[in-house]
Amino acid sequence: MRYSPVFLVLIALVWVTPASAQAPTLDFAHYERLLREARAAAARGDRLDVLQVVPALTTATTITLPDGTLAPVDNRWLAAELAKPAPDLPMVAARLGALLDALATRSPPAPPEAIQRLDELLARPPFEQPTVPAPPREPNFLERFIRWLFERLDGLLPPVGNAATGEPGTAASWLLTALGAALVIAVLTIWLRGLRRTFHAETTLPSPAERAAHNTAEARTQAAALARAGDYRGAARLLALAALLWLDEGRVLPYDPHQTNREHLGRLRERPTAHAGLRPIVETADRVWYGGAPLDATGYAEVERQVEALRAVTTEPGS
Repeated sequence: MRYSPVFLVLIALVWVTPASAQAPTLDFAHYERLLREARAAAARGDRLDVLQVVPALTTATTITLPDGTLAPVDNRWLAAELAKPAPDLPMVAARLGALLDALATRSPPAPPEAIQRLDELLARPPFEQPTVPAPPREPNFLERFIRWLFERLDGLLPPVGNAATGEPGTAASWLLTALGAALVIAVLTIWLRGLRRTFHAETTLPSPAERAAHNTAEARTQAAALARAGDYRGAARLLALAALLWLDEGRVLPYDPHQTNREHLGRLRERPTAHAGLRPIVETADRVWYGGAPLDATGYAEVERQVEALRAVTTEPGS
């Protein structure tokens, strides 16, 4: 006799309902073990073995982390997938693997000021949100003058054209032509000066990375100064910048101050040696600078060692 997949799932849920109803919260080790069992069964295509752990995973609503805090979980998608006539077991294995990876790389608790630092970060380029347009303002003196000047030109230019095409050599024709030309030149001069100031302001605005350091030596000098002052977070960020500038100076990877550390790392995938050397530096810098993870003198010394290792491998041919 053959049973439908839905019937098998229901039987499995009923079998463990009393135990699951009493224990909707699993400890971390038990939850991780269930995920590994389900992933291994899905990877080898054993649907029945996956069904054995489905009730415990789907009825658990929270897990107890090693530090005693509770974290919500929701694995009802697993029961829904296995209830299908032909469940996608490779997809189930991949998704369970992703859950295991997330458990293995869980971040440390954020410090109390993490939200404030995040708000400050999001308020700076390139994360700032567009502001609401300001209400219309009254034109200033220069804008009123330009408006008045154009209104006068509208009435002046036709007479100037008529006078210029009239009898040559008369005083009136020369005077009106000169006056019209002077007004046009004045308007163009004012407009070009304003346009030049606009472009100059846009092109001379430095990025945060450009304000920090311009080459490897400057970045490492500033990092050492911050480390001596006890600011290992800022020192680690500048060491990551020094590593990127070193790759730029060695023509391994062009440095773009408007890209993130992760974006630079992604551009190095075709250079596996340099990619492997830069990856731990970027991960540590992002974790302590943006994630608020603590960093002491020992951790900073490890980042320095990683930077030196990167400099060594990138000087070898074919790195």
